[in-house]
Amino acid sequence: MVVLTAAIVKSGKTLVARQFVEMTRIRVEGLLGAFSKLADSGKDHTFVETESVRYVYQPMESLNLVVITNKASNILEDLETLRLLAKVVQDCCEIQVSEENVLKHAFDIIFAFDEVISFGYRESVTLSQIKTYTEMDSHEERLHQMVEASKMNEAREMAKKKQLELAKQRALQPKDAAGPGFGSDSFGGGGMPGISSASMGGGAGGSLQESMSSMGGGGGSSMGGMDMPGSAPWSSSIVEDSGPAPLKPGAPKKGMALGKKKPGDILGSMGLAPEPTAASPEAAAAEEPAAPAYNPLMDPVRVDIEEKITADCQMEGGLDGEAVCTGQFQVTVLDASKADLACFRLAPQKQEFKYKVHPNLNKTSHASNILEVREASRAYRANAPAPLLKWQHKSSDDDYLPVTLSCWPTVNSDGTQIVLELELTDTNVSLEDVQIRFPAGPSARPNVTSAQPGEASYNGQSEICWRIPVLDKNEANGTLEFTASADTSSLMPFTFDAVRRGATKCPMEILECYHQERKEPIAYTCEKTSTYSLRIGA
Repeated sequence: MVVLTAAIVKSGKTLVARQFVEMTRIRVEGLLGAFSKLADSGKDHTFVETESVRYVYQPMESLNLVVITNKASNILEDLETLRLLAKVVQDCCEIQVSEENVLKHAFDIIFAFDEVISFGYRESVTLSQIKTYTEMDSHEERLHQMVEASKMNEAREMAKKKQLELAKQRALQPKDAAGPGFGSDSFGGGGMPGISSASMGGGAGGSLQESMSSMGGGGGSSMGGMDMPGSAPWSSSIVEDSGPAPLKPGAPKKGMALGKKKPGDILGSMGLAPEPTAASPEAAAAEEPAAPAYNPLMDPVRVDIEEKITADCQMEGGLDGEAVCTGQFQVTVLDASKADLACFRLAPQKQEFKYKVHPNLNKTSHASNILEVREASRAYRANAPAPLLKWQHKSSDDDYLPVTLSCWPTVNSDGTQIVLELELTDTNVSLEDVQIRFPAGPSARPNVTSAQPGEASYNGQSEICWRIPVLDKNEANGTLEFTASADTSSLMPFTFDAVRRGATKCPMEILECYHQERKEPIAYTCEKTSTYSLRIGA
C-alpha cells in the first residue's frame, strides 16, 4: 500500500492536501481535479479506479475526504486508513466539519495526517496516540511553568508584605510638632530693602517691633530719610544699612518653599539654639515591622495532621501495585509569648510506619514519643508553620482503600458506553467532596445518562466530573453511566479524589501539650485530614 496524497475537497475546490511521496504540484492538482468528475455522491464509502491510481473517498457533510493510492494497494487497508483520517478530521474540527473549520484548523489536520501516514505507508497508531503526539505535552515545560508561576506568586506576596510594613512604619512615625507655615528666614533673614516698619504695621506701637527684634527680623526703619514717630529706635547697624543685608549662615539658598519644618530649624530661625539631644539607637535604626496581631480568643497553638493516600487501581477493582500513604505533623504557633517552646507528648506510635523527625527536634525525646526542640535558641516563630514529623507507609492489600471502583466499558457503533460502580467497603469511614473525573474532548460529545448519588456534568472542554458531597454508611453505593463518541483508551485513565476529616491512617494522638521550660499546659487546636487520590485504568 502506497498512499500518494490525502485531501479534503469541495466541488472541485481543494481545501487541504498533503502528499506523502515525491510528486510535482501539477500532478497533484491534476489528480484532484479529475476526482471531482469521477466522484459518485450516492454512497458513504466509495472508490474509483483509473489506469494509474485509485481514489478512496468518504463524504463528510458537504465535503469529501479522499485518499489517492496506487492500484496495487490493499483496498481493505485503504478503507481502514480512510476511516482513521475521517476521525482525525472530525477531532480537529471539534464542532462541525465545514469549509470554515477545515481552513481554520488546516495545519492541525496536516500534522495529524503526518502521524497517520509516513512516506506513503500507514503507521500503527490510534486516535488517542495521535492527539498525544500532536499536543506535544511536555512534563518539563509544565514543571518550568509551575516554577515560574510560583516565583511570580512569591514576588507578589513579598511586595504585599513590604507594602504593609511601609504602611505600618508611616502610621507609627511621630507627627511634627509645628504645622505647615512660613519661617522668618524664608524672607531672606536680613530684611528686605525698601520695606519700612510702617508697611509692616509700625504705627501699632512697639509690640510688633519688640516681637520683630526678638525674632531677629531686619525690616528697614526709615523710608526716604523720614523717621516714623512713636517707634522705638532701631540699632544703628540696621539704620545705616545702604543695601540688602548679608544672608545669615542658616538662611536658605533657594526661594520660598512650602512644607513642614523641623523643630530645630524653627528654633534656629528665631535665633535660639536647640537643646542637644542624644541620638538614640532606636531612632537611627529602621523601624522593625510590628508583630502580627494575635486574637486572644484563639488557642496559642494550631496542629494540622495531614495525610495523602495515592494508588493506581485496575478497571475491574483492586490495586495495581502498592498504595502509598504519606503524612506530616505540622505546628503553627500563634502566640509566641506563651508557646515559643511548645512540647507535645504523643500516644505510642505504630512501628510499621516509617517516621522522620525535623532536624531541630530532639530525636532522643522522640523515641519516648515526645516532640521538643533540641535547644531554646530554636524556638518557634509566630505564624510560621513548622512540620515536626513526617511518615510513610505502603501496602498492597486491597482493603487498604475504603472504596472499590469497577468500570464496565462497552463499545458500540456510536462510540463507547461507560458504566461505573462505586462502593464504600469500609463503612466506618466517611468521605467528603468526592470527585470522579473522566477525560473527554469536545469531539467525544459525551452524554451523561444517570448519576446516583450526587450529580455529573461535562464542562464542555476536557472532562466529565461526578461530584458526591458525602459518601458514608447511609449512602455507600453509587453508579454513573454515560456515552461518548470515542474509543475506550481516550476515556482512560480516570481519577478519584476524596477527603476524610477527623481521622488518619497513622494513629497520631496528642496526649499533652506544655511549655518545655515552664512546664505549663498550653491550649491547642488539632485538625486531622486524609486525602485520597486514585488513578484507575492507567
